[in-house]
Amino acid sequence: MLEEVRYYAQELLRLSERRQVVLNDMVALAQPLPEYDILRSIPSIAETTATSIIGELGDIHRFQSTNQFNAFIGIDLRHYESRNFLAKEHITKRGNPYARKILFKCIHNIASASHTNPCHIADFYEKRKRQSTIASTKPLTIASIHRLIRTMYYLITHNKLYDYSLTQNR
Repeated sequence: MLEEVRYYAQELLRLSERRQVVLNDMVALAQPLPEYDILRSIPSIAETTATSIIGELGDIHRFQSTNQFNAFIGIDLRHYESRNFLAKEHITKRGNPYARKILFKCIHNIASASHTNPCHIADFYEKRKRQSTIASTKPLTIASIHRLIRTMYYLITHNKLYDYSLTQNR
């Protein structure tokens, strides 16, 4: 039993080191891309997150609009109505689940770091959270993901870095 625990502990350490090597290689491959610096300019998006976003989404320029971007990720809303019945809208979840998970965590990072790194997405999230009557934050997070997607799409297609002061004039 003791040898088995030692084996699994060593295996865990080996896999952890291997994971770090792979992440470093991914960052090295992503750094020359112009999207990397643009994504890093958004508050709370670090090396690993920017690399993961680039790896999962690929070339952002292939999308003609943010709606296509939403559909690729799977956060476009499913609408159903029949005569007098209007169903509650839910996300389709047809898109890339890994990208959805990365962006979901990214929104929580942005919201938690908003005290030190101001961001209009965190402002939007907090404003909606104060206005909301429901306890669940998932709909707020999905709306914030949509806001993040629109921001990323604009910045990458126009080749601009994120600037919080420009978002405050609206």
